[in-house]
Amino acid sequence: MNQEYYDVVGKAMIDSFLQHTSYNCKLRVYAENITSSIPIDNRIDYYDWNISCKKHWQQFKNKCSDNLSVKFAKKGFAFLHALQTIKERYFVWVDADILFLKAIDKSFLLNTIQDNLIGIFDHSYLNLGGYSAESGYVIIDTQHKSFNKFVELYKKYYTAESKPAKIDRWYDGQICMLAASEFKKVYNLSNLSYNNTNHTPLNDSPLNEYIVHYKGKKRKRFIKNTK
Repeated sequence: MNQEYYDVVGKAMIDSFLQHTSYNCKLRVYAENITSSIPIDNRIDYYDWNISCKKHWQQFKNKCSDNLSVKFAKKGFAFLHALQTIKERYFVWVDADILFLKAIDKSFLLNTIQDNLIGIFDHSYLNLGGYSAESGYVIIDTQHKSFNKFVELYKKYYTAESKPAKIDRWYDGQICMLAASEFKKVYNLSNLSYNNTNHTPLNDSPLNEYIVHYKGKKRKRFIKNTK
């Protein structure tokens, strides 16, 4: 998150994490040019996006002419950095516009991956053409036998000289789903959704009891106006 995102929704996300998660959960925040005071807690680690990710993002920007792809690549390279440096067994990516709604425990999180490599909201039900996923919530088992290969593929597809042919746009969610498609142990969380038309299936699934994805400018303005 950058300063603008922090002001609109990022701080609310951090506050909701501190309120509703247990003490055996840690939050890693990738902060880009945030100058305001930020919550300090022993469960939060802040990473300077400019140090951890900007170099690789700049290399991507130099070969990609799609402005939206360049924008979303900021998240993509933060995701990759986390994959390469995380120490805990279970890595749960949540976008900065995710809010935690109630107490969330380990059993709930593990039920979103079970014995698989990855739990992800596959967009295949939308028939968009090519691989795609809602990547606002992704859970990965870093001790799974296929984890290192997954990381290798994710990096390969994001650092290729041109967009992989099997995706429509060079977006983080499409890269993540393309990499995941190489493995059998993928838990498709979209199967839990009760709306087969929504691009944000998380919000129409049992997960919405615990978290909600405030995706889009209108929803983010709602958060800002209710603070």
